[in-house]
Amino acid sequence: MKPRKHSQQIIDKWHGILLMVPIVLIIFGITGIPFARAVYLSFTDKVVGLKEEFVGLENYRMLFTDKVYWKSLNNTVVYTVGSIAAKLLAGLLLAVLLNQNFRGKSFFRTVLLIPWALPGMVAATTWRWMYDSTYGIINSMLLKAGVIDLPIPWLSDPNITLLSTMIVNVWRGIPFFMFSLLGALQTLDRQVFEAAYVDGAGSFKQFIYITLPGISSVLGISTLLSTIWTFNDFENVFLITGGGPIYSSSVISTYTYDLAFIQNSFGRALSVAVSVIPLMLLMIIVSRKIISRDISE
Repeated sequence: MKPRKHSQQIIDKWHGILLMVPIVLIIFGITGIPFARAVYLSFTDKVVGLKEEFVGLENYRMLFTDKVYWKSLNNTVVYTVGSIAAKLLAGLLLAVLLNQNFRGKSFFRTVLLIPWALPGMVAATTWRWMYDSTYGIINSMLLKAGVIDLPIPWLSDPNITLLSTMIVNVWRGIPFFMFSLLGALQTLDRQVFEAAYVDGAGSFKQFIYITLPGISSVLGISTLLSTIWTFNDFENVFLITGGGPIYSSSVISTYTYDLAFIQNSFGRALSVAVSVIPLMLLMIIVSRKIISRDISE
């Protein structure tokens, strides 16, 4: 019986592999081939309408002396780290609050979901109008409240344009953390909290030693996904500031667009995009190790 059972397991294994082959080929055809083509073109001087010529590492060598590239990379890191930190803290706070019992909880859940549900173009266009120095509602309210004496140039001051885009990203991303963590909070065993309370543990200690470890896996996965999305965010920055003025809010995605479609330098644009892949892989590997460690614990 055992040899027959072992043979059946082998058959089932190969049967499963054969069923996966078409899906793997489709995924490779959709993503793998274009990705390989993009990597190859990053080593060429490709422009629209002309045959590309192989230039080796010339595009990557130019990146080391490209001040706009380094500024965009720095902006991307600041944009990602700052936005993720704000979204994580605000989302966790709101999740804890919505996990309590109070009147109108369903209403607040619905209202707080709106930023996430809105199409990106609608949200960005609305915030661009709100930021307007002349007609924007934000400056109008601040002026009426006496907080400021002159309108704030949210979209034209190089010192605050990146912050302006980060605010919109945080506003849109908080619901993702909030509802992900709220779902995790609702799976925690209440008896553990009751036992901790009987033993004299206050709310703060319960949160540190019970709540956070209990939701750590969801927290890690949510942070990883949001980090990838934020790092690659194009729509929000492009529609609000376009990466300007003078590249003050430029990130890797908008600079890639600028090189490809404004300067018509596809080879250089692809080298910019490919150059950040190792950084993305490093973030994913580190995050996966942290998540795996939290789950195992």
